[in-house]
Amino acid sequence: MKKYWFILFVLIVFLGACNSESKTTENSIENGQTTETSEQTNSEEEEEYVLKLAHGYPTEAFHHTHMEWFAEEVKKRSDGRLTIDIFPNAQLMPADQEVPAILQGQIDMSHSTSPQLTSFDPIWNVYELPFIFDYDPEDPSYYLDLRDEFNDSENGGQKIAQKMEEKGIKILAYAYTGTFGSVFTNEKDKLITDPASAEDLNIRSPGGIITPETIKGMGANSVTLAGTEVVTGLQQNLVDGLLTSAQYAADAKLPIKTFTVAPLFNPLTPVVISLEKFESLPSDLQDVLVETGQDLEKYVNEVVTEGELAAFEKLENEMNVEFYYPTDQEIEEWREVTKPSLEKFKNEVEGGAELLEELENFQ
Repeated sequence: MKKYWFILFVLIVFLGACNSESKTTENSIENGQTTETSEQTNSEEEEEYVLKLAHGYPTEAFHHTHMEWFAEEVKKRSDGRLTIDIFPNAQLMPADQEVPAILQGQIDMSHSTSPQLTSFDPIWNVYELPFIFDYDPEDPSYYLDLRDEFNDSENGGQKIAQKMEEKGIKILAYAYTGTFGSVFTNEKDKLITDPASAEDLNIRSPGGIITPETIKGMGANSVTLAGTEVVTGLQQNLVDGLLTSAQYAADAKLPIKTFTVAPLFNPLTPVVISLEKFESLPSDLQDVLVETGQDLEKYVNEVVTEGELAAFEKLENEMNVEFYYPTDQEIEEWREVTKPSLEKFKNEVEGGAELLEELENFQ
């Protein structure tokens, strides 16, 4: 009997020891995992990241100064952990190759343009459409606020953002360097007041499938001309005018003599990043990029509103450009003759009909 109790005692002690060793091992593993996770978190918080951003514009242009503001804010808000290196003037590649370069991993980001993005996805042609937002010539912010609302709307700009993410590109900001694009001519006797006055003029367009259709609807001839050849083309009458924005015309001091103030197209300069690169960053740095992008849109709105008024003054007083403000009746004529542009977008671009329906809320 004593032998039996002794064996039972030894067995209990053995089982207790095993249980204690198991808990010790379990605790060690848990503590090890906790330590490893903690070390990994600390490592991410200490690691620094650099993003490469390219654009095709000179350093004195709004495109670059907006990106300098963005980069400075990102670095400040990330406590120096996230830096954006900016390569302007198409140093790394032509502007129309920036998005392919993002997808191939050559660069991480771009300050692109809606006309360039139309070749990546035709949905961007929506910003090439004429008369899609109401406007007040004396108050640029009225037009800009409407376009910002469309960009923020679920069935507008956010639908475009969703399509882009499906293709590997994330939009961080719907930026821009001006309000709307309009028509300018190189001689005062070529002033365009209504569709009849545009007949047979040669007008340079920024390309795509929409603006050439708009120019055709005006009764003019659409001419494709490289951006570097625009000044020479205007001076030598290879073209009679062009579609562009007031701020660009003023900043570049284009050889123009007339300006017809009407929203014939609406170019944007979105800030985009590789979705893969974005998602590889720590979540807090992703938040920094998104929040700074949202604040960039507000900053751009303020800068462009002031800049547009300054551009109007420079065009009129320094460059002696003659302004023409179409009457309500003339605007209705313009709307009517440019309807084929909207039909083309509706019929040829996937999702175009839905975006046109959403745009009706902003006219």
